[in-house]
Amino acid sequence: MEDTKLKEAFAAAAKDRNKRDALAAIITEFVQPNHIAVDFMSMLLDSRSLQPGDSLVVKQRKGMKVRTLVPGSIHLGSEITVTERMNYVLDGANIKVGWGAWDMESGEIGTLSDIRGEMAAKMRDYFMNKIFTALTTVWTAANTPDNFTQVATAVTATALEDAIDNINQTAGGVKAVVGIRSLMTPITKFGAFWDNGSGTTVGVDGQLAEVVARGSLGRYYGAPLIALNQQWDNPEDHNTLLPTDKILVIGNNVGDFITYGDVRTKMWDDMAPTPPYTWLEMYQQFGLLISKAEGIHVIKIV
Repeated sequence: MEDTKLKEAFAAAAKDRNKRDALAAIITEFVQPNHIAVDFMSMLLDSRSLQPGDSLVVKQRKGMKVRTLVPGSIHLGSEITVTERMNYVLDGANIKVGWGAWDMESGEIGTLSDIRGEMAAKMRDYFMNKIFTALTTVWTAANTPDNFTQVATAVTATALEDAIDNINQTAGGVKAVVGIRSLMTPITKFGAFWDNGSGTTVGVDGQLAEVVARGSLGRYYGAPLIALNQQWDNPEDHNTLLPTDKILVIGNNVGDFITYGDVRTKMWDDMAPTPPYTWLEMYQQFGLLISKAEGIHVIKIV
Protein backbone atom coordinates (compact mmCIF):
# COMPACT_ATOMS: atom_id res chain seq x y z
CA MET A 1 0.00 0.00 0.00
CA GLU A 2 2.82 2.40 0.90
CA ASP A 3 4.55 1.69 -2.44
CA THR A 4 1.32 2.51 -4.29
CA LYS A 5 0.89 5.80 -2.44
CA LEU A 6 4.54 6.70 -3.10
CA LYS A 7 4.17 6.07 -6.84
CA GLU A 8 0.97 8.11 -6.93
CA ALA A 9 2.77 10.99 -5.19
CA PHE A 10 5.64 10.80 -7.70
CA ALA A 11 3.21 10.77 -10.62
CA ALA A 12 1.34 13.77 -9.23
CA ALA A 13 4.59 15.68 -8.77
CA ALA A 14 5.67 14.83 -12.30
CA LYS A 15 2.59 16.57 -13.74
CA ASP A 16 3.65 19.90 -12.24
CA ARG A 17 6.73 21.31 -14.01
CA ASN A 18 8.10 23.09 -10.92
CA LYS A 19 7.56 20.09 -8.66
CA ARG A 20 8.94 17.76 -11.33
CA ASP A 21 12.20 19.70 -11.63
CA ALA A 22 12.60 19.77 -7.86
CA LEU A 23 11.90 16.04 -7.70
CA ALA A 24 14.49 15.35 -10.40
CA ALA A 25 17.08 17.34 -8.44
CA ILE A 26 16.40 15.32 -5.29
CA ILE A 27 16.63 11.98 -7.12
CA THR A 28 19.82 13.05 -8.89
CA GLU A 29 21.37 14.01 -5.57
CA PHE A 30 20.65 10.75 -3.79
CA VAL A 31 20.90 8.19 -6.62
CA GLN A 32 24.38 8.37 -8.15
CA PRO A 33 25.27 5.59 -10.59
CA ASN A 34 28.98 6.24 -10.11
CA HIS A 35 28.64 5.10 -6.49
CA ILE A 36 27.14 1.82 -7.67
CA ALA A 37 29.87 1.38 -10.27
CA VAL A 38 32.69 2.17 -7.84
CA ASP A 39 31.28 -0.21 -5.24
CA PHE A 40 31.22 -3.06 -7.77
CA MET A 41 34.55 -2.29 -9.39
CA SER A 42 36.29 -2.06 -6.01
CA MET A 43 35.81 -5.84 -5.75
CA LEU A 44 38.00 -6.23 -8.84
CA LEU A 45 40.28 -3.18 -9.02
CA ASP A 46 41.36 -0.32 -6.83
CA SER A 47 38.67 2.32 -7.39
CA ARG A 48 38.71 6.07 -7.00
CA SER A 49 36.49 9.04 -7.75
CA LEU A 50 38.43 11.92 -9.32
CA GLN A 51 37.36 15.42 -10.20
CA PRO A 52 38.35 17.44 -13.30
CA GLY A 53 41.83 18.84 -12.71
CA ASP A 54 43.05 15.83 -10.72
CA SER A 55 46.12 14.13 -12.16
CA LEU A 56 45.50 11.27 -14.56
CA VAL A 57 49.15 10.21 -14.55
CA VAL A 58 50.46 7.53 -12.22
CA LYS A 59 53.92 8.29 -10.84
CA GLN A 60 56.32 5.53 -9.88
CA ARG A 61 59.27 6.13 -7.55
CA LYS A 62 62.38 4.05 -8.07
CA GLY A 63 65.98 3.94 -6.86
CA MET A 64 65.88 2.59 -3.31
CA LYS A 65 68.27 -0.33 -2.94
CA VAL A 66 69.51 -2.07 0.22
CA ARG A 67 73.20 -3.05 0.20
CA THR A 68 75.36 -5.15 2.50
CA LEU A 69 76.87 -3.19 5.35
CA VAL A 70 80.70 -3.20 5.38
CA PRO A 71 82.01 -1.52 8.56
CA GLY A 72 84.36 1.38 7.86
CA SER A 73 83.33 1.71 4.20
CA ILE A 74 81.66 4.56 2.35
CA HIS A 75 78.68 2.81 0.85
CA LEU A 76 77.18 3.36 -2.53
CA GLY A 77 73.97 5.34 -2.74
CA SER A 78 71.04 5.34 -5.12
CA GLU A 79 69.37 8.31 -6.72
CA ILE A 80 65.62 8.49 -6.36
CA THR A 81 63.85 8.91 -9.68
CA VAL A 82 60.21 9.35 -10.57
CA THR A 83 58.70 8.11 -13.81
CA GLU A 84 55.36 9.11 -15.31
CA ARG A 85 54.76 6.45 -17.86
CA MET A 86 51.16 5.42 -17.31
CA ASN A 87 47.90 7.27 -17.71
CA TYR A 88 44.21 6.52 -17.59
CA VAL A 89 42.32 5.81 -20.78
CA LEU A 90 39.17 7.90 -20.44
CA ASP A 91 35.84 7.04 -21.95
CA GLY A 92 32.35 8.40 -21.53
CA ALA A 93 28.96 6.88 -20.83
CA ASN A 94 25.69 8.52 -21.82
CA ILE A 95 22.06 7.52 -21.56
CA LYS A 96 19.16 9.64 -22.85
CA VAL A 97 15.44 8.85 -22.80
CA GLY A 98 12.28 10.73 -23.65
CA TRP A 99 8.53 10.48 -23.16
CA GLY A 100 5.34 12.31 -24.01
CA ALA A 101 3.49 14.37 -21.41
CA TRP A 102 0.36 12.25 -21.65
CA ASP A 103 2.33 9.02 -21.17
CA MET A 104 3.76 10.31 -17.89
CA GLU A 105 0.44 11.72 -16.68
CA SER A 106 -1.38 8.47 -17.36
CA GLY A 107 1.25 6.44 -15.48
CA GLU A 108 1.78 4.26 -18.56
CA ILE A 109 5.58 4.45 -18.34
CA GLY A 110 5.85 4.61 -14.57
CA THR A 111 7.08 7.45 -12.41
CA LEU A 112 10.10 9.69 -12.82
CA SER A 113 11.68 7.76 -9.96
CA ASP A 114 11.21 4.48 -11.86
CA ILE A 115 12.81 5.91 -14.99
CA ARG A 116 15.72 7.47 -13.11
CA GLY A 117 16.37 4.24 -11.20
CA GLU A 118 16.39 2.17 -14.38
CA MET A 119 18.81 4.62 -16.00
CA ALA A 120 21.14 4.23 -13.01
CA ALA A 121 20.94 0.43 -13.33
CA LYS A 122 21.68 0.60 -17.06
CA MET A 123 24.70 2.79 -16.36
CA ARG A 124 25.95 0.27 -13.79
CA ASP A 125 25.50 -2.59 -16.27
CA TYR A 126 27.43 -0.62 -18.88
CA PHE A 127 30.38 -0.05 -16.54
CA MET A 128 30.36 -3.69 -15.47
CA ASN A 129 30.33 -4.95 -19.05
CA LYS A 130 32.93 -2.47 -20.28
CA ILE A 131 35.51 -3.10 -17.58
CA PHE A 132 35.00 -6.84 -17.15
CA THR A 133 35.21 -7.40 -20.92
CA ALA A 134 38.39 -5.30 -21.08
CA LEU A 135 40.01 -7.35 -18.33
CA THR A 136 39.16 -10.65 -20.03
CA THR A 137 40.99 -9.53 -23.20
CA VAL A 138 44.29 -8.58 -21.53
CA TRP A 139 45.75 -12.04 -22.17
CA THR A 140 45.18 -14.56 -24.95
CA ALA A 141 46.73 -17.86 -25.93
CA ALA A 142 48.82 -15.95 -28.48
CA ASN A 143 50.47 -13.37 -26.22
CA THR A 144 51.23 -15.44 -23.12
CA PRO A 145 51.18 -19.09 -22.05
CA ASP A 146 51.59 -18.20 -18.36
CA ASN A 147 48.51 -16.04 -17.70
CA PHE A 148 46.05 -17.77 -20.01
CA THR A 149 44.52 -21.22 -19.55
CA GLN A 150 42.03 -22.92 -21.85
CA VAL A 151 39.83 -25.74 -20.60
CA ALA A 152 37.05 -27.76 -22.15
CA THR A 153 33.41 -27.71 -20.99
CA ALA A 154 33.94 -26.40 -17.44
CA VAL A 155 36.60 -25.03 -15.12
CA THR A 156 38.61 -27.72 -13.32
CA ALA A 157 40.32 -27.81 -9.94
CA THR A 158 43.73 -28.11 -11.58
CA ALA A 159 43.19 -25.12 -13.88
CA LEU A 160 41.81 -22.92 -11.11
CA GLU A 161 44.48 -23.85 -8.56
CA ASP A 162 47.28 -23.29 -11.09
CA ALA A 163 45.85 -19.84 -11.91
CA ILE A 164 45.57 -18.94 -8.21
CA ASP A 165 49.15 -20.15 -7.59
CA ASN A 166 50.35 -18.01 -10.50
CA ILE A 167 48.64 -14.86 -9.22
CA ASN A 168 49.79 -15.49 -5.64
CA GLN A 169 53.33 -15.59 -7.00
CA THR A 170 53.13 -12.51 -9.26
CA ALA A 171 50.71 -10.22 -7.42
CA GLY A 172 51.15 -11.21 -3.79
CA GLY A 173 47.64 -12.58 -3.42
CA VAL A 174 44.32 -13.02 -5.20
CA LYS A 175 41.75 -10.27 -4.82
CA ALA A 176 38.95 -12.17 -6.54
CA VAL A 177 38.02 -15.03 -8.83
CA VAL A 178 35.14 -13.71 -10.91
CA GLY A 179 32.90 -14.89 -13.74
CA ILE A 180 29.24 -15.28 -14.60
CA ARG A 181 27.31 -17.65 -12.36
CA SER A 182 26.97 -20.43 -14.94
CA LEU A 183 30.78 -20.63 -15.24
CA MET A 184 31.41 -20.37 -11.50
CA THR A 185 28.85 -22.97 -10.39
CA PRO A 186 30.97 -26.02 -11.45
CA ILE A 187 33.46 -25.00 -8.74
CA THR A 188 30.96 -26.39 -6.23
CA LYS A 189 31.60 -29.90 -7.60
CA PHE A 190 35.19 -29.90 -6.36
CA GLY A 191 35.33 -26.85 -4.09
CA ALA A 192 33.83 -28.59 -1.05
CA PHE A 193 36.55 -31.24 -0.96
CA TRP A 194 40.23 -31.19 0.00
CA ASP A 195 43.27 -33.40 -0.42
CA ASN A 196 44.43 -34.33 3.08
CA GLY A 197 48.06 -34.53 1.92
CA SER A 198 48.20 -38.28 1.37
CA GLY A 199 46.27 -38.34 -1.90
CA THR A 200 42.92 -38.92 -0.19
CA THR A 201 40.13 -36.45 -0.91
CA VAL A 202 37.87 -35.61 2.00
CA GLY A 203 34.80 -33.41 2.29
CA VAL A 204 34.91 -30.17 4.27
CA ASP A 205 31.74 -29.95 6.36
CA GLY A 206 31.51 -26.16 6.29
CA GLN A 207 32.01 -26.03 2.53
CA LEU A 208 29.50 -28.82 1.92
CA ALA A 209 26.91 -27.04 4.07
CA GLU A 210 27.47 -23.83 2.08
CA VAL A 211 26.97 -25.61 -1.23
CA VAL A 212 23.77 -27.29 -0.01
CA ALA A 213 22.36 -24.05 1.42
CA ARG A 214 23.39 -21.54 -1.25
CA GLY A 215 24.38 -23.56 -4.30
CA SER A 216 27.68 -21.67 -4.40
CA LEU A 217 30.91 -21.08 -2.49
CA GLY A 218 32.37 -17.90 -1.06
CA ARG A 219 36.02 -18.99 -1.19
CA TYR A 220 38.16 -21.67 -2.76
CA TYR A 221 41.88 -22.38 -2.30
CA GLY A 222 42.13 -19.20 -0.23
CA ALA A 223 40.63 -16.96 -2.94
CA PRO A 224 37.28 -15.08 -2.77
CA LEU A 225 34.77 -16.16 -5.40
CA ILE A 226 32.41 -13.66 -7.09
CA ALA A 227 29.60 -15.05 -9.25
CA LEU A 228 28.03 -12.39 -11.47
CA ASN A 229 24.46 -12.63 -12.70
CA GLN A 230 24.39 -12.36 -16.48
CA GLN A 231 22.95 -9.13 -17.86
CA TRP A 232 21.03 -8.68 -21.13
CA ASP A 233 20.51 -5.55 -23.19
CA ASN A 234 16.69 -5.91 -23.39
CA PRO A 235 14.05 -8.66 -23.47
CA GLU A 236 13.53 -8.38 -27.24
CA ASP A 237 17.14 -8.69 -28.45
CA HIS A 238 18.33 -10.68 -25.42
CA ASN A 239 22.04 -10.11 -26.11
CA THR A 240 24.37 -10.97 -23.23
CA LEU A 241 26.42 -8.13 -21.76
CA LEU A 242 29.03 -10.15 -19.84
CA PRO A 243 31.53 -12.62 -21.38
CA THR A 244 30.12 -16.14 -21.40
CA ASP A 245 33.42 -18.02 -21.71
CA LYS A 246 35.90 -16.34 -19.32
CA ILE A 247 36.77 -16.60 -15.63
CA LEU A 248 39.22 -14.05 -14.24
CA VAL A 249 41.66 -14.57 -11.39
CA ILE A 250 42.64 -11.04 -10.35
CA GLY A 251 45.51 -10.15 -8.04
CA ASN A 252 46.00 -7.22 -5.71
CA ASN A 253 46.93 -3.78 -7.05
CA VAL A 254 46.76 -4.69 -10.76
CA GLY A 255 45.05 -1.47 -11.81
CA ASP A 256 42.57 1.30 -11.12
CA PHE A 257 39.02 2.09 -12.12
CA ILE A 258 38.04 5.74 -11.77
CA THR A 259 34.99 7.87 -12.24
CA TYR A 260 36.09 11.29 -13.50
CA GLY A 261 33.76 13.95 -12.27
CA ASP A 262 30.23 13.61 -10.97
CA VAL A 263 27.30 12.13 -12.84
CA ARG A 264 25.71 14.99 -14.74
CA THR A 265 22.06 15.12 -15.70
CA LYS A 266 19.88 17.45 -17.72
CA MET A 267 16.14 17.49 -18.19
CA TRP A 268 14.14 19.66 -20.56
CA ASP A 269 10.84 19.93 -22.41
CA ASP A 270 10.56 20.06 -26.18
CA MET A 271 7.56 22.26 -26.78
CA ALA A 272 7.42 21.75 -30.58
CA PRO A 273 5.31 18.56 -30.44
CA THR A 274 1.81 18.57 -29.06
CA PRO A 275 1.57 17.41 -26.34
CA PRO A 276 5.14 18.42 -25.30
CA TYR A 277 7.92 15.88 -25.10
CA THR A 278 10.31 15.56 -22.12
CA TRP A 279 13.95 14.45 -22.29
CA LEU A 280 16.14 13.20 -19.44
CA GLU A 281 19.85 12.60 -20.02
CA MET A 282 22.67 11.27 -17.80
CA TYR A 283 26.38 11.22 -18.63
CA GLN A 284 29.77 10.69 -16.99
CA GLN A 285 33.43 10.04 -17.76
CA PHE A 286 35.28 7.04 -16.42
CA GLY A 287 38.72 5.54 -16.86
CA LEU A 288 40.71 2.33 -16.61
CA LEU A 289 44.39 1.76 -15.91
CA ILE A 290 46.05 -1.66 -15.87
CA SER A 291 49.42 -1.12 -14.22
CA LYS A 292 50.31 -4.76 -13.52
CA ALA A 293 48.87 -6.99 -16.24
CA GLU A 294 50.79 -10.01 -14.98
CA GLY A 295 48.46 -9.95 -11.97
CA ILE A 296 45.53 -11.07 -14.14
CA HIS A 297 44.98 -14.69 -15.17
CA VAL A 298 42.34 -15.59 -17.77
CA ILE A 299 40.65 -19.00 -17.81
CA LYS A 300 38.76 -19.59 -21.05
CA ILE A 301 36.10 -22.30 -21.24
CA VAL A 302 35.49 -23.71 -24.72
